[in-house]
Amino acid sequence: MIKTADCVILAADGLALDATLRLVDQLRGGVYGVKIHSLWDRHGPDVVKQLLDAGAPRVWVDLKLHDIPETVRDRAKAVAESGAHMITVHASGGIEMMMTACESWLEIIAVTVLTSLDEDQVHLLHGNPSKATVLSLARLAKLAGVASVVCSPREVGILAKRPELADMVFITPGVRSPGVASDDQKRVDTPMNALLAGATRLVIGRQITKAEDPLAALNLIEEEINATT
Repeated sequence: MIKTADCVILAADGLALDATLRLVDQLRGGVYGVKIHSLWDRHGPDVVKQLLDAGAPRVWVDLKLHDIPETVRDRAKAVAESGAHMITVHASGGIEMMMTACESWLEIIAVTVLTSLDEDQVHLLHGNPSKATVLSLARLAKLAGVASVVCSPREVGILAKRPELADMVFITPGVRSPGVASDDQKRVDTPMNALLAGATRLVIGRQITKAEDPLAALNLIEEEINATT
């Protein structure tokens, strides 16, 4: 049986701190970790301890670092000092930049292509289709010693099939159950399809955070996954 505690990361995007702490407590034991960005910006490093005390098993600070290597090294180490477990960098920042992030001993998560971009936008920005771009960036992350990459459910299948990426962790945002609005995400799919394609972890936000009963919503996701995998 697949448990949401092993594969679902709660995206606390757009939530106030008090609402996030209540939600984390309510879902205690039900998610793999909690992803934040604006909460870090507004409340600083102390927010990590508050989330851990509320029951978050892991905290992912989603800063999406993309800068010169020395700056990324310093910022990643500062996040590590907060007690966080994970941080994102843009794989497009290059191998040296990602290598310096790894010096923090955090789980470094390299973002390939944002799920808010449709196929035309990806091609315009990168000059290649999304699958080719994601594969190229994932290979750079692997060469840099990064263990985890972010990609959409539409590309995770091609990464999971590549032998040179066999031991990497594939994290997929843009995951929605059937009938749930995709909002600002473009390259999306269902939790079941993402896992079947090779995803290791699923980033899910509004389907849970905006639910009338978030715990029931999480339980429904677990039932959906296990009914079809």
